[in-house]
Amino acid sequence: MKKLFIISSKSGRSRDREFEKNILNYFNKDEVKITRKKGDTISFAREFRDRGGDILFIKSGDGALSEVAGVLAGSDTALGLIPGGTGNDFSRNFNYKNFKIENIFDYEISPIDLIKVNDKICINVTSLGFDTNVLKYTYHVIKRKKLYGKLAYLYGVVKSVKNLENVNLKISALNEKDQEIKISGKFLVSALCNGSYYGNGFNPAPDARLDDGLLNLILAEEMTAFKIIKLFLAYRKGNHLGKSGIREILTKEGTISSDREFLYNIDGEIYRSREIKYKILEKKLKWIYFKGV
Repeated sequence: MKKLFIISSKSGRSRDREFEKNILNYFNKDEVKITRKKGDTISFAREFRDRGGDILFIKSGDGALSEVAGVLAGSDTALGLIPGGTGNDFSRNFNYKNFKIENIFDYEISPIDLIKVNDKICINVTSLGFDTNVLKYTYHVIKRKKLYGKLAYLYGVVKSVKNLENVNLKISALNEKDQEIKISGKFLVSALCNGSYYGNGFNPAPDARLDDGLLNLILAEEMTAFKIIKLFLAYRKGNHLGKSGIREILTKEGTISSDREFLYNIDGEIYRSREIKYKILEKKLKWIYFKGV
């Protein structure tokens, strides 16, 4: 069985030298790759896939995980995650509390869904509006002030509330019954969820399942700053569904467009467009479930 372990050195705030040393107790030296520059994660995963690799583990955050998922989509190579980023939101879909590196080969493989967003692959959440502005300001303060983690994210939230934007959208969505739904209006947040968590622990889609062939589209209508603050804790804990101004649609594919360019993010990577075309890719990634996780 061919195996590979990728360690994303850009995840988190610093490299975990002790982990890099310990992993060699379970992998040969040529089975461990450490990223050193942009693009390494993709090239390592692609080369391993193309030579018929069986199982690929990655220690990373959501960004590098998303890159590898895009490479392995539809292939016979299975992917497993050891959380190693700052937010680690995708890993919140599982319970890593009892995970130990010595149990790395105690697993089972089962496929999960992915999302195709325009020409890119998303493993967790694609969203636009308030939360993407939060990311924009968070990344800015990390780069300029070297502020990390929850403090950086809190700064992003405060800045986004002060510079409030609601985006005028037209949405055409195919629901779980293959019926077309058309919606238009101003929205604070639009989140296409495969997983349940994003944004450093927020829970927009508590009922989302990674293998149900459906996406949970969460829509928050135009709101004042006061109402956002009131809704903030409920949105973080996943208690917002059913509240005024919040709507959830189960969808398979669709289009989200606007009359002007907007920011959106795919697993934390920010892009610009006037239109998002999305589609569920059912059971397109072989996923490694660690037993007891």
